[in-house]
Order: sequence, then structure tokens, then C-alpha cells
Amino acid sequence: MLKKFFGGKGSEKTGPSRPEATHSIDDLITLERYDEAIAELEQRTKRQPRDLHSHLKLANVYAATRQAAKALDRYLFVADSYTEDGFYDRALALLAKVAKLAPHDDSVLARTTRIQKLKALEHSRVQVVQGLVRGGEGESPLERTSPVDAQRVWQGIAGSKLVERLGPDQLKRLMSAVAITDWDVGETVAASESGVARMFIVVSGQVEAVLPDPATGKNLQLRTFAPGDLFGESVLLEHKLWPATYRVVERARLLRLDRAGLEKAMTGNPDPRALLEALRVQHSDRDVAAAVAKLLTSPG
Repeated sequence: MLKKFFGGKGSEKTGPSRPEATHSIDDLITLERYDEAIAELEQRTKRQPRDLHSHLKLANVYAATRQAAKALDRYLFVADSYTEDGFYDRALALLAKVAKLAPHDDSVLARTTRIQKLKALEHSRVQVVQGLVRGGEGESPLERTSPVDAQRVWQGIAGSKLVERLGPDQLKRLMSAVAITDWDVGETVAASESGVARMFIVVSGQVEAVLPDPATGKNLQLRTFAPGDLFGESVLLEHKLWPATYRVVERARLLRLDRAGLEKAMTGNPDPRALLEALRVQHSDRDVAAAVAKLLTSPG
């Protein structure tokens, strides 16, 4: 009975009938049983395609066994997955390691450059949202910009030349100084020859610059403005008159910058010239003014 509960010599399993202890993948790698480790990891990554830890471990084993091409494919897969999930620092750190494995592979450099840009863009997004939210802190609760609205603004201007040229800190300064305005189809944003000192950044919708045809009196479209475009820079920055009439052709959301806002964005700005140059980057008013001049001087 005691032997039944506590065991004894007769209860021990000996010889070939005792099952062999199974090894973990880490054990197989430590024992340099790489073929078995690769087989296990390949099966695991097939079952769980998003198991990035196993993909990374498999890449390391491929590298240890001099299977460079396979290792590179796995490393890049993990780096791309990190990027998709927004883990830019992880992706860049991994690509720095991969660059040593494949120093002449252009795809590694291309990915690194792309991720660095995405990381910088994400930083800009955060600053734009913060600037828009904080810019309305003094307003009533109903008038304050919510983070959701601020994110929608970002989506409209993310691909613009303004964002491309301005760093995150400058964008935050500018966004804290603008007002978000909504316009219906047919509304006039600015009238020709008026001197109302403000400029606009298109977030959504479409605005057109028009001028009456001297011959027919009908409005001629000089230019259209889509999300990310700026107009009115010459009026605000150079104290000129509006060169044409700007009206909404598709319900629009615009960021309005007036003189008070510009002064706010410039106060304490370490590089005011950079901000002003970015606001002028499209030269929209100049182009519209040139179109107006051509229209008025053309014969007939």
C-alpha cells in the first residue's frame, strides 16, 4: 500500500519505454539543433501569422544558419508589421540590425527612410491636434475643438505642402492660432477687391476663385482649391486686396487665420521666417491675380 502511494523501485519506468523529454524552441536553439527549431517555428508562424515574436526568432535562426535571404524576408516582414501598428522606433531599430546583415540592400534603406518620415508625420499629427484643442481652451465648452474634430482637420491637411514644410512645433503654434469655420455651397468666403485681412487653409470641400467675364458678365472660374490648399496669403501678409471672389462649390471646412491669430503664432516664435514662407508656399493669390490680369487684358 505504501508503495502504491509513495512509489518504489517497482513504480519507476526505465528503459526505452520512458518517453523522451520534449525540448522547447529555445532549448533547440541553445543545443544548436537548428533544423528542428526552424521546423517548429515555421509551423508556428503558419498557424499564427501575427506572432511577430516567432517570426523574429525564426529570422534569427535563419541568420545563424547563413540563410540570409530567408532571414531578410522575415526581418522585413516584422519591420513592416511594426510600422503598420505604429511602432516606428521598433521598426527602425530592427532595420538598423538588418542593414548590417544586408548592407547593400536598397529595400532596407527605402523602408528606413519611409518609416522616419512616418514617425515625423505622427509627431506632427500629435502637435496639430494639441494645437487645435488648446487653441480653443478659452472658448465656451460648446465652441471648443474636440480631439475628434482636431483629428479630422489633420486628415484634411496631412498631405499638404504646409505640413511638409513646417516642423511639429511650428504646426502647433499655427494650429493654436486658427479658427475652424464651416461653409455651405454658394457662400462667399471673400469678395473681390475687399481688404478683409485673413487667409484660409482648406480642410475639406472645395472653393473656387471666380471673376465676372467682361464680355458676358458670367463668372469665370480662375482656380479651385482642395483640401490642403491655402489662399489669401497676399491679403493677410502683404496687405493687398483680394484678387477675385472666392466662393464655396462643395460644402467646406476651412481654417481661418486673421491678424490676431498671426500675431499669436509669431509671438515668441524662434523662426518666424519659416512660418511666413510656409504660408506663402503655394503663391495662390499671385496665380489668381495673374489669371485676372490676363483675363482683363485679353482682346475681345
